[in-house]
Amino acid sequence: MTRRAVIALGIAQCINWGVLYYAFTVLVVPVSKDLGVSPWVVTGAFSLALLVSALLSPFIGSWIDRGHGPSMMRAGGWAAVALLLLWAALPGVTSLFAVWMGLGACMAMTLYEPAFAIVARAQADPVQRLRALALVTVFGGVASTVFLPSTELLVREVGWRSAVVALALSVALSTLLTQAVVFAELPPEHEEARLPPAASSSGLDDDADGMFAWAVLTFAFASFASAGLTANLVPALAEHDVSPGTTALLGGALGAMQLPGRLLLSAGALRSSPVRLIIVSLLLQASGLVGVTLAPSVGWVAGALMVFAVGAGLATLARPHFTQTCFGVHRSGYLNGRVARWQQLARAVGPISAAGLAAAIGYGAVVGVLGVVFAALAVASYRLLDRTTALEAA
Repeated sequence: MTRRAVIALGIAQCINWGVLYYAFTVLVVPVSKDLGVSPWVVTGAFSLALLVSALLSPFIGSWIDRGHGPSMMRAGGWAAVALLLLWAALPGVTSLFAVWMGLGACMAMTLYEPAFAIVARAQADPVQRLRALALVTVFGGVASTVFLPSTELLVREVGWRSAVVALALSVALSTLLTQAVVFAELPPEHEEARLPPAASSSGLDDDADGMFAWAVLTFAFASFASAGLTANLVPALAEHDVSPGTTALLGGALGAMQLPGRLLLSAGALRSSPVRLIIVSLLLQASGLVGVTLAPSVGWVAGALMVFAVGAGLATLARPHFTQTCFGVHRSGYLNGRVARWQQLARAVGPISAAGLAAAIGYGAVVGVLGVVFAALAVASYRLLDRTTALEAA
């Protein structure tokens, strides 16, 4: 897979994540005002989309493992375009929920999971594959930076319906880009279909099945903690006397600070086994959260949050690297889909769980507990390193 194709896939991921995930935040208020409903009703449609995406991810992953990744991404891209245009043309609560239920399926068909599987099948060398995955996630990581302000500008200038039309056109461009540049380099799907199909969890031996369960727990917890911290950042940092304005700046920097580790990996500067990469990610996140809890000043809070963000950025990349290296490329779509299912569910419950626990023990204690759990997972991961090394060599 050429660097040109990897960059094109990364740009497409930036657009897809920006439109299907991040832009909704900007649309909540204008849509709720237009429909005359509370914002939580509109947000419920997005929660439904995440649920649908979580439920469908393993099944779509199985199709991807049979060599149908390009077809999945094409179908998901064009379906997203049609659904977004339908939403702009026929606004209403019923159409809102129907559209976002469909867009949840599009998320599972167009975001990281199929992109990771396509890279894995096109890049046989593990080192080159890791660098390609890192480059794709570098572009995906700037989606919020690009699409939050641009969507807000569109809504302010032309209204939310026209903004949604513009977002739909962006997805159309993304789909055309992958078709013309990325898929043109891949073998025909009927040739890929001859490769070994995906295995279910029953296709793993006891050691591998245990390691996969550990991976699900680890990555789901990371998503739970990240979502819980991000959604509660303002009240959490208020305990450190950080103003809402400063908190907003720090929150915006969290996305940017996920990129340095990925950039180093894409350049080949960091090369390690996937388990060691996971351990590094967990330790960085643990250090960052404990650092936030113990920080004596705003400057220390900011530094600790940046450490956490670097670790979170590595976690996104560690997941596909782990499944592809330890369990094989040809089952990675299904297995990544299973991990993604639990990550999406964890993202859904993280914010309300963190807020509820903070009501009892305070945000400082909640953040500290999350950091301690990250550290415990890192220790457990280190103890299991020999077993995963054997899997990597198999």
